[in-house]
This record gives sequence, structure tokens and C-alpha cells, in this order.
Amino acid sequence: MSNTEKPILKQNVSLSENSEYVFDNISIATSAFLMLPAVIQTALEQAKRVVLIANNPAVTTTQLEVLLQPDDVLVLFNHFIHADFFAGHQLASLLPKLLFFRQIGDSDLHFGLPPRSNHVSVMEQMAENAPLGILTSNQSYQFPSLADDPNPDDDPITAQRILNVPSSMQKLLSSPIYHIVLSERHEVVADYPYFNDIHSSAPSSGFLLYRLILAARAYLYHIQKTERPLEIVMIGFNDNDETAHFWHGHNWAFERQEMSRPPKGVIVHRY
Repeated sequence: MSNTEKPILKQNVSLSENSEYVFDNISIATSAFLMLPAVIQTALEQAKRVVLIANNPAVTTTQLEVLLQPDDVLVLFNHFIHADFFAGHQLASLLPKLLFFRQIGDSDLHFGLPPRSNHVSVMEQMAENAPLGILTSNQSYQFPSLADDPNPDDDPITAQRILNVPSSMQKLLSSPIYHIVLSERHEVVADYPYFNDIHSSAPSSGFLLYRLILAARAYLYHIQKTERPLEIVMIGFNDNDETAHFWHGHNWAFERQEMSRPPKGVIVHRY
């Protein structure tokens, strides 16, 4: 396990009060942008900030009301927190959203989609109110059944869970305008130190999407030639072990080291 490749982004000496960010490989930056659903590409071209929100129970809707702004694009993960807030709040419901659903090992399942715990009914509502894009890791959504779940006891059935995807969401998941497959080993994480002795070792969902958005904003900055790149806001991405999702197959030390020194234009709110 090594980390021998240079970081993807570097910060040049600024010629003005706003530091200029240069991408070492514009083809990777372009690839990152094109890995986003078309509906999210359009939203980013018009946005001022991208806000990534971790599944951290310490993040409250009151805090989100203070932090969110009308020109934001939101990024949510798996079985995301505060679903009703994002679907029904006066501001949050109108913001474009990118949802990321991670493949569960080598199975046909993704965290946050049927037959596992999910917010499918809320996703329908989200899609009615604002642009909604979906990324699934490694493979497209397979519309699996309960019989396809290799570990059904990990996520017991509840009365609230939706087991079948309604037709409106099937259309989104079947369209490249709204849904794209993202490899967990995309070039934006080519320098990631995997654990070779741990099956499915990969970057955490938050880190993978952070790197993808970081590269995508470099592409936008390159083609739009704006005064400054999109701002990236990270909410609830803590650097301690207080949350319950620190799987040992993610290299947390590597991720925390990078996030301890975020580049200019990246703001981290920890709780």
C-alpha cells in the first residue's frame, strides 16, 4: 500500500487576492465533469456552491437552514439524513440534488435503494420540485428483489420501507440524463492507498464524491474562466470516530490528512 502519485490538484501562487486553481490533467477534470448526470452538469454551470452533506446525526435541520443558500447544488449519500427536510423545506426542496448510492460489496444491491432501507417516495417528491441526478457506484441499479440480498438480516424489513421502485423513478434510473454509473476507482482517486487485504477496500462515499466534485469544478473553472471556482462546502464530515460509519476498508487516515488542509474555496463544517 503506497501513495506515490502526486495530488490531482495543486494551488498556484496567486496573482490576485483569489488563488487560482490549476488542474494537472485537464482530461481527468473533463472526465469527472462528464461522470455527472447531464441534469447536474447544467445545475453546476449555474451554481455558486456545491454542498456535500454527510450522514452525521449531529447535523440538524436548524443548522442546514442557516447554511444553505439559493444558488447551491446539494450532494446526499445512500440512506441520507433529513429526507423530509430536503424534499419539503421552502428553500432546500428547490435546490438541485445529486444522490450517490454505493454498491454493497459485489452484490446487486446499493445502500439506500430497494430492497434496503430507502427514501424512494421522498426522491419522487424531490424530482418534482428540482433537478435530481443519481450516481450509483460500480454498476447501474439492478432493481433487485429481497431474494437478491445476501445479508437480509443486516437491514430488517419495516412497514415504511419501499421494496419496489415506482415507474417515475424507474424512468430516472434508466436515463443517462439523470443516472450515471461511477466507478469507485475513477481516476480522481488514482492516488488512493487501498488495503489490499480487505475486500472492496475503496474511498469512502464522501471522499470519492469530494474528489469528483473538486475535479469537476476545475473543469468548469477552466472553460468558464470565471473570477473564482465554485465553492465546495462539506457539512458534517468529522475527523473523529463519533459516528457509526467508519468502515475499516476506507483509509480514514489518508482522507483525514487531506481534509485537514482543504484548498481555498473548500469549507468544512464539523460537528
